[in-house]
Amino acid sequence: MAETIAIFGATGGSGSEILAEALAQGYLVRIMVRTPSKLPEEIKCHPNLTLLEGDIASLDTVRETVGGAKYVINAVGGPVGKPRDFPTGTFAAFLRDLVGVLRETPSVQVYLHQAGCLSVHPDGTMPLAMRIADRVLGRMILGIGPNNDEHSVEMRYLESVRGDVPFKIICTRPGGLKKGAGGTELVASEVPTGLALGMVDFKDLAVFTVKALKDESLYGKYPYVVKA
Repeated sequence: MAETIAIFGATGGSGSEILAEALAQGYLVRIMVRTPSKLPEEIKCHPNLTLLEGDIASLDTVRETVGGAKYVINAVGGPVGKPRDFPTGTFAAFLRDLVGVLRETPSVQVYLHQAGCLSVHPDGTMPLAMRIADRVLGRMILGIGPNNDEHSVEMRYLESVRGDVPFKIICTRPGGLKKGAGGTELVASEVPTGLALGMVDFKDLAVFTVKALKDESLYGKYPYVVKA
C-alpha cells in the first residue's frame, strides 16, 4: 500500500517540485494550498493527490491535511524583502500550531522542515563564512535577513520539542535555490561548502527531500544540503 506524504507550501518554488517528485515516486500526497489555481492542471488532476484549500491559519484544514500521513514536509516560506515587508513571527507561529496538530496525529512518523543555509543552528553556532554571507549577501544584497531570522527561531523551537514529540524531526538547510533542469546529486553535510553553498536546483532539492524522509541518519539533525 502506498505511503502518504502531507506537504505544506506546495505551490512555492521548492514545494511544487517536492509535490511533483512525491507523486512521481508513487506516494499518496495531501496538500493544503491557499490558491489552487497556481497548480498545473496535470498535478491537480493526479489520482494520488488530495487537495484541500486553506491557509496556515486554518487549523481544521491543517488537521485534515495531515490525517493519515506518515510523512509531513513543511516548505512554507515568506516573501523576500525588507524587514517591514516580512510577516515576522507568522511562520514560526504556524510551526508551533503544526507541531501541536502532529502530536495529535498518530500516523505521523517523520516531520521534515525546510530552513535555509544562512539560519543559525539551534546551539547558536554558525561558521564564520556563513555569518559573513548572512550579513553581506543575505541582508545587504538579497534582503533575506528576516527570512534567515525566522528560520533560526523555528529551528530553536524544533530543538526544544525534539525529545518530546512522537515523531522524528529533520530540518534541512539548502543553499541558494534556482529553477533549472536538475540532474545534480545533493547530499547532507554537517558543514557548508563554498559561499552560501552555491546554487542548487529546485528539482534536485526535491529528489533529496523525498529521499531524506527515510534516511534515519538525518533524524534529529539540521544538515546543510550540498552538491555531492
